[in-house]
Amino acid sequence: MHTFKAVLLLAQLSAVFAFPAPSATEARFISRNGAIAPSPGAGATPGAREEEGEEGGENEVQGQFDTPIVLKGGDTRTDVLFPPGQNGVFEVEFQNGEDRTLTVSKNTKPAPPPAGFLPLEAFSFVVSLAEGADGVALQSIDYILNAGNALDISKGVVGRFCKEAGAFVIDPAVGELEFEAEENELKLVVKNMNAEWAAFIPDPAAAAAPPAAAPPAAAPPAAGGAAGQEKIQKIVELLVSLLN
Repeated sequence: MHTFKAVLLLAQLSAVFAFPAPSATEARFISRNGAIAPSPGAGATPGAREEEGEEGGENEVQGQFDTPIVLKGGDTRTDVLFPPGQNGVFEVEFQNGEDRTLTVSKNTKPAPPPAGFLPLEAFSFVVSLAEGADGVALQSIDYILNAGNALDISKGVVGRFCKEAGAFVIDPAVGELEFEAEENELKLVVKNMNAEWAAFIPDPAAAAAPPAAAPPAAAPPAAGGAAGQEKIQKIVELLVSLLN
């Protein structure tokens, strides 16, 4: 059943839309309550916690792209927020018994979005826990809309890049997605955050488009079809592994 579901998902990966042109990213931090603070000066210690506040077992940390930061183990959940993009803020939620070292980088030339979706940023986010993500108690990839932004992200999604397919995958197998209306936040709880991630919203133009015409009859298999089948099988195996 899982394999059949994964094969159906492959159809989603064939049609993509172009990303909008990148825009300059403000060198500021934004917290959950919408307050904005300037980025730390050049003399700041790399990876240092610029702002901490514990509330109900939560510790909010300001991170910087391409800068490793040590996430402390224990009973307190750590929320790491990164400088805002054009529409929102990327956040990583972490809780574990042992420390981990987190680094988040931007990919300024990401793959196109899945069919029927538009990207919320012109770049994607590459997440790495240096000591590995297996067995980490809480791993969540979040995207929070900037304060004052009128976009509706309630039907948005968070996708994981699949190297074998060369495209972002949106599927319940990737993680448990929810939308928190109070904070205008997309939250995807995953089993392994070590991957490339991006947030998307439905494309209004795609929703308004007329039904597609019936596809033409299938062409005979081209030379090298065996190699193509092997690639498809690898993608299926990857998606099935995410379901387990």
